[in-house]
Amino acid sequence: MPFLEVIQADWIFYLINILVFGVVVLVTWLYAKGQHVEAIAKLQAQLQQIQLQQNDKLFALEDEFKLKKERIRLIMKDMEAQLKAKDEAMLLSRRNELSNVFVMEYRETMHRYARLADQYYELHPPKYQEFVRNYIFPFLDTSRKVLAAANASVVMKAAGTTVPVRYSYKDFDFAFDMIRKHPTFSFKKEMNTYLKELGFKKSDLD
Repeated sequence: MPFLEVIQADWIFYLINILVFGVVVLVTWLYAKGQHVEAIAKLQAQLQQIQLQQNDKLFALEDEFKLKKERIRLIMKDMEAQLKAKDEAMLLSRRNELSNVFVMEYRETMHRYARLADQYYELHPPKYQEFVRNYIFPFLDTSRKVLAAANASVVMKAAGTTVPVRYSYKDFDFAFDMIRKHPTFSFKKEMNTYLKELGFKKSDLD
């Protein structure tokens, strides 16, 4: 029997087989697509969770940073009161406290906050620059004020000390590195001002 006649005689059988094969292929494709969509959905959920965790960490460090800054402000305010009261021992104690709290707490908190922000905003220059403007420069401004207050001649004389407070550039390199990562003309100008007022040189940037 010719092949065509065989096909014609059993065309229903062949049609059913073709339909079954087509259904199997379709079901397999839909299943694979479903698995793919499910995998993408899980990945998106995981990414959102990571982002929320990062946001929580940023907010927590921001709150901690603000608390340390407020403590610095209160110590400086008390220094002013001790200066007016001419209490040499308390003034010297507050000056030492200011120096220790600044380096070990305020600066350290800012360093952790900046390190996380650097990772978070690294691929988004506008956000990165916004962080530098809103946090790094105010941090450097507070640092300048703390140094000026601790080393004011009237304070040192009233506290009975001749030893000035000095900072190490290593304590501030993270801040200047962030400023230079996505620089602008105004950023460079302000950076140079703070370098000078904090007792550093441009060569320290290298």
